[in-house]
Amino acid sequence: MFVALVFPAQAEDNTPWTRIYLSGGVHTILGFAPPELRRTDTLNIFIEGDGKPGIALKLAQGIGGNSVYLGRPCQYLIGNRLNSCSKALWTSHRYSQSVIHSMSRAITAMKLRFGAERVRLIGFSGGGTVASIIAAQRRDVKLLVTVAGNLDHRRWTDFNQIAPLYGSLNPVDYSKALEQVPQIHLIGERDHVVPGSVLTSYLSRLTSLDNVQSHIIVGADHTCCWSLALASVLE
Repeated sequence: MFVALVFPAQAEDNTPWTRIYLSGGVHTILGFAPPELRRTDTLNIFIEGDGKPGIALKLAQGIGGNSVYLGRPCQYLIGNRLNSCSKALWTSHRYSQSVIHSMSRAITAMKLRFGAERVRLIGFSGGGTVASIIAAQRRDVKLLVTVAGNLDHRRWTDFNQIAPLYGSLNPVDYSKALEQVPQIHLIGERDHVVPGSVLTSYLSRLTSLDNVQSHIIVGADHTCCWSLALASVLE
């Protein structure tokens, strides 16, 4: 069931955050955190979408407080000798097990850095894919939030008429484990990149929706305007 929410656009906070380099095993992940953050019991971890980074970072800065940010493998460090980057990493294998493993290790490193016991994972677009799979595999996720999340990439590639992501894991295949995770999914009314049918496909695989909320954000497209809606559900 979808609930429509209407929020006006909001300017993002451009306060500089501190860079943090995190070992993710195969990949080195670049993260950002507010300089004033020292310790928190529950950490909001924002995960960037596919391709050019920036949107999830702006969302994280807008929420602030106990929020940190993780880029995806090779988004910022493509020329870094510690990273294993290839074309497949941003096409067929963008949600591969090695990517999920690297991101999960980076999440653990962020937890340790700030002394957190639990995390709230907030993923934008393809970051929602990553966050969902990780949430299914961990036991410390207090809340999963996706913003324009690609929660069934098979349905998504069919919709966009592009090649299947044959080397990638898919959230719909983790539906049983995800039923146990409190989750909120935001979809843009005008999003023609990740349409509502992708979320509907994911929801149809769940046998119970007791832990699930879904909201259509009126006026939002794939990249705008999410800040106030996200702040509302995180409260």
